[in-house]
Amino acid sequence: MKVHELFTELSSEKRLGILQTIDEKPMTFTNLIKEVDMTSTEASRQLSRLTEARLIEKKGDGRYYNTLFGKLVLSSISDLNFISENSGYFLNHDTAQIPLDLLSQIDALSKGEIVTGVYNILNTHEKMGDGIKGYMWYMSDDFPRHHLPNIEKKLEEGLEIRVILPKDLCSTSILSEKNRKKIEIKVSDEIKISVIVTDKFSMLELPGQDGKIDQNTAIFGYDDRFREWCKKLFQYYWEVKCHPCTLI
Repeated sequence: MKVHELFTELSSEKRLGILQTIDEKPMTFTNLIKEVDMTSTEASRQLSRLTEARLIEKKGDGRYYNTLFGKLVLSSISDLNFISENSGYFLNHDTAQIPLDLLSQIDALSKGEIVTGVYNILNTHEKMGDGIKGYMWYMSDDFPRHHLPNIEKKLEEGLEIRVILPKDLCSTSILSEKNRKKIEIKVSDEIKISVIVTDKFSMLELPGQDGKIDQNTAIFGYDDRFREWCKKLFQYYWEVKCHPCTLI
């Protein structure tokens, strides 16, 4: 099957509805038409198309199931759903800084909250920051000076802090001397993405059309899947794209 042929089969909301319905629970024809609210003629036609495309199959128990191919296709649609539903955001923000394996899982951000305005973003940081207990990993093109009092406090409490900065901002001289060596710092030649990962929330800022990090728009996430995705993004840069700071 060619990709354009697959997209043709997926272009129907009714066929997608059938795929999603029987993925949750395989059904007989009679139960299915009740669940998806179709006439028997329409349902029969859509089931025939999905069967010919090998996305579904009817087994010996009389129920329709998604094939393994159908399950794989359906699992990939969630990324496209998220991208489509947030097309306004992605029209103005570049995802090129995200590695391909994470880009293919971008629907992990689907429960995130888009916050606009620098004041609102900083306010959200502050509200969530007090609840951080274990660690905070931060990558951006600038040191978070506005969070210095809280950073100093958290370092005193034993919080693990990792920071990725541009190489020309490597020095942590703005921190008190006793806390400078408590923070792990790596540097990168160029940073075009901002990410914060903590045990309570995560945040992502992408570059706008000018290639610079859009600090006026951020996506905040609080669920495990969002935070784990951001954690993997940070680790990718920490382990692959950065080197230790030597100016501390």
